[in-house]
This record gives sequence, C-alpha cells and structure tokens, in this order.
Amino acid sequence: MRHKNSIIKLLAIIIASIFLTFIFISCAPVPAEKIDVDSDITEETVIPEEEIEELEETFEAVDYANATIGAEIKGYIPSFLCTDTDNYIKIEIKNTSDFTWRKSGENPLRIGYHYIGQDVDYSDYDQTSRTLLPDNLEPGESATVEVLINDITNKGFYVIQIDPVIEGQFWLSSKDVPMIQNKVYFGPCTH
Repeated sequence: MRHKNSIIKLLAIIIASIFLTFIFISCAPVPAEKIDVDSDITEETVIPEEEIEELEETFEAVDYANATIGAEIKGYIPSFLCTDTDNYIKIEIKNTSDFTWRKSGENPLRIGYHYIGQDVDYSDYDQTSRTLLPDNLEPGESATVEVLINDITNKGFYVIQIDPVIEGQFWLSSKDVPMIQNKVYFGPCTH
C-alpha cells in the first residue's frame, strides 16, 4: 500500500509540474512582430469624435496678449523652512483667467517661486523649481497644490514669493496677480 501511495504522489507531482510548465510557457511574453505602419492605416481607421474634440482643445492656441489673466491664491508660507530637504507649501489656487490652464503640453501653468536674500546675498527670480498642477484647470475651477521649495541651500533670511508662471510666456505677477509672500528663515533641519 505504501508503494502505491508513493507512486500516486510521484504521478501527482509529475502532472502538476507539466501543468505548471504549460501555464508558464503559455503566459511567457511573445516577441513583437515588426509592424508595417503604412499597412495598418486604412480609410476605415476612425478616431472617436470625443477624442478629436480633446485633441482640438489640447492644441487650441491662447492669444495671451488679449486674454484675461487672473488667479486667486490662498495659503501661508511658514517663517522657517529647511535648507537641506524638500519643503512643501500647500496652497489653493483658482483660475480666474478666461482660458484653461494646462497641466502639460504647450505653455503649461506651473507654480513657481522667487526668493530674495535679506541678510545673505542669494536671490533667484526665474530658475527656481516648478510644481505641476494636478490637472488642467478650466476658468472658475480651483485646485490644491503642494508647492515644492528646495533651491535654497544657504542659511539666512529670505523673502519667498509664490508666483504661478505660464511657461514660455510670463509670471502671473507681471499681469498684476498678487503673490503669496513671507519672510522666511532657512536653516538646517537634519544633523
């Protein structure tokens, strides 16, 4: 009887091994065939109307010279931030412009900042880090953004100004949009 049980166990192991091998082989990736791009495009290739509208919206040009530029920004910059780590300042921003702020693509809106040294000789207006919007913002829509401030490595007092920028165009403050600003001491936070 023992011998018979051993044979049954051995057969079960062999069958299980064959079964697992079959599953492994059938699930293995198959090399992609070379695709002839020209042969795959036919007159029957149809793009749904919703996708066409999204594409048109994505590439809609904004006449920035004649557009209404506006934003409402709420938040608070603390009076101490770290020189040796990433700092995040939570703000609420509302699009009061007459066009959609883009998260990506041509001329996206990002949240940047300026810093002006008070007791140190370090300042930067344009080359600071930028924070992306969580999504496109239509006129009237708001979003919460955690603005990354990580470019200040020298301890001292600075004035920090949080200022949205339409990349390739202008800082919103240059269009009379008020910035959030505060005097901040930067020092080390880790030992």
